[in-house]
Amino acid sequence: MKKYCKSYPLGELRRFSGWATAASPEERELADDTPVFLCDEFTVLISPVGVEKDKRLFTEDTPEWREFCTQTLKFEIPADLAFAYAEPEQA
Repeated sequence: MKKYCKSYPLGELRRFSGWATAASPEERELADDTPVFLCDEFTVLISPVGVEKDKRLFTEDTPEWREFCTQTLKFEIPADLAFAYAEPEQA
């Protein structure tokens, strides 16, 4: 279940060296300035809500992709949302 997504222009994500081989064919029709959403599980969606909420443009979860997202894009879960990712306490 996605808890957090952040919008980026598609062109920024296309800078990833593995993007061209792993992205969906539908992605090729979109312009670089199209806003897309990078989600907490490192998938890329056209939109996290609405009719297109489940249309994934990129789903390859590799160490290289995660490094690109965290180092190049500076993607991270905001500190004020950390509670949503906390493990439940065991009784």
